[in-house]
Amino acid sequence: MKKFNYLAILLFLMAVPVFFSSCGDDDDLIPEEKQEQVMKEWVEPFHVRNATVEEVKAYMDSSMTDYQLSAETSGSDHIQLAYSASNGNVGILYSFSALSGQLYSVIDTELCINSSVIIDYLSEHYTLVSSDKTTLQYCFTTPDKSLVVTTVKISDSCFNINYSFVY
Repeated sequence: MKKFNYLAILLFLMAVPVFFSSCGDDDDLIPEEKQEQVMKEWVEPFHVRNATVEEVKAYMDSSMTDYQLSAETSGSDHIQLAYSASNGNVGILYSFSALSGQLYSVIDTELCINSSVIIDYLSEHYTLVSSDKTTLQYCFTTPDKSLVVTTVKISDSCFNINYSFVY
């Protein structure tokens, strides 16, 4: 009987802290990266047809201050600028022609938790061509069809918004 009392007291002492910590409304044990906030307003990345590397850098430095240039690469046929946001999961990739130095593609990676805000914004500013909510695959275009904007889910937490200029 003494062993049972000790066991009961031990189990009670172990259960009490678990009970009280699970009833709290604080999320101190959850890493901050898991406590993602839904954005209220989304700002489109710079996407001006035939823009130069210098124009994109100037815009990003002045208007998108939450993003930092993380890589600048060039090959025989392209130049790319990669920007990442302070949280590390979001970024923008700009692609330029090495021959003309002009922008031809923009890929913006965003969190899926913000997809409804972004899709609503795109729906207000572009013409919807097709949509699939389950896979986050949307296709938009401008009235003159000179720009195609597509979205696609790339992981459980992120999706891409692709801006492609039609020549």
